[in-house]
Amino acid sequence: MLRQCLANNPDDIDAVAQIAKGLRATGQYGEALSFYERLAAHRRQDKVANIMAPGSAPWDIDIACLHWLCGDHTKAMRMMHALAAGILDGSIQYATDAAGGMSQGLLLYYMAVSDNKPEEMSFALGYLRHLRDRLKRIMIQNWPCAVASYYLGDVPFAKVMEDVNERVVTMPPIDPATLELGRRIRLCDALFHDGVKSRARGDEAHCLARMRECSALENPVVEQEWYLARYEVEKAGSQRSAR
Repeated sequence: MLRQCLANNPDDIDAVAQIAKGLRATGQYGEALSFYERLAAHRRQDKVANIMAPGSAPWDIDIACLHWLCGDHTKAMRMMHALAAGILDGSIQYATDAAGGMSQGLLLYYMAVSDNKPEEMSFALGYLRHLRDRLKRIMIQNWPCAVASYYLGDVPFAKVMEDVNERVVTMPPIDPATLELGRRIRLCDALFHDGVKSRARGDEAHCLARMRECSALENPVVEQEWYLARYEVEKAGSQRSAR
């Protein structure tokens, strides 16, 4: 149905976004990548959006992670590094998370650890440290700051889980389903990055256990870590089968 709508109206960007997400959810990463690239191209050409939010690259993290999932680790890491560098030099002014751009640093660290790139690992941790130090006090409470603090050795994993399970009080109250989705997203991130930290210290068994826990969660659709965890589990299974 969505593809038919898009065939009738090639400029239906909402249909492009829905197809892109659906393809990624079903593991069709190469085709999903082409649709996310269409979204990014549309955003770059959107004059109104460029005036309202200059220096915004809302789809580039998706694209970088899809390159990783497709096996092009070099391009994925190069893109993620550029996204972090863009936050540092101000060429990217709008982050995709509420913590000023922590996400690209966390994902870059995962990529660097997984491909054993010490220089990129150092850059990613330095980036996270820089963001932590420059964030205002109110923003340091925003997710995923707790994960960055865990990587930097500022807090134990128990503190990350406290933030995962934190109940947000708002007026008017948020729908319980929305609250549960938010918790699932935070839990996905926490499990995934605890796995990455285990990999960094050489404990691959614990890393894969965390990846399995993460990918066993109901797909939160929007979270890169869930797809990356599924990729790690599938890759480990393929390696076992090849022996």
